[in-house]
Amino acid sequence: MEKHQADRCQTGFTLLELIVAITLMGLVLVVLYSGLRLGLKSWDGGEQRAEATNRLRLAQEFLRRQLTQSITAYQVNERQERNVAFAGRSDVIEFVAPMLAQLGQGGLYRVRIEAGDGRLWIRWRPYLPTDPEAGEQRETVLLEGVSNVEWAYFGLEQADGPESSPQWQWHSAWTNPQRRPQLVRLNLNLQGEPWPDLVTVLAEGRPDSGVSTGFGP
Repeated sequence: MEKHQADRCQTGFTLLELIVAITLMGLVLVVLYSGLRLGLKSWDGGEQRAEATNRLRLAQEFLRRQLTQSITAYQVNERQERNVAFAGRSDVIEFVAPMLAQLGQGGLYRVRIEAGDGRLWIRWRPYLPTDPEAGEQRETVLLEGVSNVEWAYFGLEQADGPESSPQWQWHSAWTNPQRRPQLVRLNLNLQGEPWPDLVTVLAEGRPDSGVSTGFGP
């Protein structure tokens, strides 16, 4: 009789130990799962940041390339005055430049870069000196989540009056019809964060021979 009671006590202790072991194992699994989820979220966040940084870098390189390779071309207005084919405002910039091979088919294009619907757009059409509407206009998105776009232009602007002299400084719009600015600066917010200023030198290059470009402001 005493032996039977001892066996029952021994069996009860073994079951209790099993319950405790299962409970501890469950707690360990919960901790491991929580750590795994945290690690996966951190990994995904790092990948997203890396992807955003890469898109930003590619957009910067593309914009710098297009602006650097833009050329000094001219147009003739209605009064037969010869003006430089460049338009710059705080929200949009237009110029003549070659396009990447995957976007165009070689040659020169009239390029327009502006923001809209939270995106930074680039629009282009083939450049012909005699036809401002030549070819079909194409477009693509350079960046998503864009706001507060601001272009600025550094150079020798026109004087405001007969007694004032032109000055070398930054301008929110470019109105000098005789020359392009020396520097162009782009500032914007990306995903609510300030974007590092992109400053590009515009090479003078070899201007055309005064042919009307049909590229208007």
